[in-house]
Amino acid sequence: MFINIYYKDLSMRNLLLISAILSSSLWAMSPAEVESLAEKKCNKCHLIGKLTKDSFKEIKAPPAWGIAKKVKLAYPDRLKGIEYIVNYAIDPSADKMLFPKETIKRFGHMPSQKGKVTKEELREIAKYILDK
Repeated sequence: MFINIYYKDLSMRNLLLISAILSSSLWAMSPAEVESLAEKKCNKCHLIGKLTKDSFKEIKAPPAWGIAKKVKLAYPDRLKGIEYIVNYAIDPSADKMLFPKETIKRFGHMPSQKGKVTKEELREIAKYILDK
């Protein structure tokens, strides 16, 4: 009975907030899971690890550490940086790109990752890249 009364007293805004917190906590991945996800989804093009002579020859897109540096400069607010990475990966375009135009000459345009990775996965990957 107490739960029903308490539930009735909650505003819709509070219910949505509680729901968002619960769903985000259910989504939480371990650092090892996020690292594995980033390597699986991103490492084919964006170097996740250290740059070596061999990896430099194989690289198909700016390395993750380079992306992190550009995003942190453009978006000092971490949450905005995370959302930028998510939005760019889903809908990349030259006007959104933080790298110089010469980057397109070297690597070409990034293909959209829509349908290949979820926004929730991208958020976790973005946090991983920015925190690394």
